[in-house]
Amino acid sequence: MMSHPVIPDSARPCLWMSAGLLTYRLCDREFDCERCPLDAALRRGELVGSHEHEALLAPNRDTSDFPEDRRYTAGHCWVQVFEGQDGGRLRMGLDTFAAAIIGRCGGITWNPPGRSLTAGDPVCRLDLGLGAMWIGAPLAGSVVKENPALQDLPEQLVTAPYTDGWIAEFQAEDMADMEQLVPAELARERSRLDLQRFRRRVAMHLLADDAGRVGRTLADGGELLTDLRQMLGGPKYLDIIREFIH
Repeated sequence: MMSHPVIPDSARPCLWMSAGLLTYRLCDREFDCERCPLDAALRRGELVGSHEHEALLAPNRDTSDFPEDRRYTAGHCWVQVFEGQDGGRLRMGLDTFAAAIIGRCGGITWNPPGRSLTAGDPVCRLDLGLGAMWIGAPLAGSVVKENPALQDLPEQLVTAPYTDGWIAEFQAEDMADMEQLVPAELARERSRLDLQRFRRRVAMHLLADDAGRVGRTLADGGELLTDLRQMLGGPKYLDIIREFIH
């Protein structure tokens, strides 16, 4: 007798199924969850409890807030001309997409200020409680001031990314480099596409061969997991967010 797999090799299980919150559901929308009626219903808690579906939706805050008065990098940082300053003085921080998938920040360490940096060179190191990641310079230049408030309240990096959670003030080498960064409208669209990619990457890991070690409960079948960091494990989750934030 010929056997047939429950899930064909070419099929794409719904992310909610991958997380163990639905018994069987295949995706027919290329993981475009924002336009999926089922996803909308699950987010509203009509089919599952809110404490359960938060685990799959790590970016459970608004990821579409991009103020028009600044420009944005591909690594999900914003750059703004510092009020009252000229001559290339800028302020930088994380956008809402980065803040949402980081989720929490336990500490921040800056590289010594004043050094000449090229775009992408490390500006600061974030302690996420599951490992560390670096945030790079948005443009060529140098850091002239760090945000002292983040020493005592590093969580503001993700709770107030556009205001009190700014990272550093930056002296640009050439203000013309700002044209390489995108305005809010394009950054908003890039964030929407990156959210789809993020969910695909999460689904791939949840469906991996070693996924028996993760899931919606701990290995002993007891406590319900409500955090992707727990479901995937810290190092694996950190690898995913490093693909998007830099």
